[in-house]
Amino acid sequence: MTSPREHWSRVQTIATKLHADGCTGVPDLWFRVCCYEHDICYRTGRTFDGWAVSRWQADKRLRHCMYEASPLGRFSILAWVYWLGVRLLAKAAYKGEL
Repeated sequence: MTSPREHWSRVQTIATKLHADGCTGVPDLWFRVCCYEHDICYRTGRTFDGWAVSRWQADKRLRHCMYEASPLGRFSILAWVYWLGVRLLAKAAYKGEL
């Protein structure tokens, strides 16, 4: 089992190789690693560890990651705002097949 630090280090390494840009068009704030993981899912249709992921699942993972990263947890309105923006505006960016 990997530590959270190792997990996010792997995510950042893969995101860098894919030229991920983090939270596109909005401030990254506490969410940069969450957005990197989301970028991986959108650009490959897979999680960073190779599991197939649908657009809905990728977006849900993003929101949950943002809850964890936010100082306000589930009460973070920003997690919902970013999630809604992705749901409404990012469909064309998803490259997966599910």
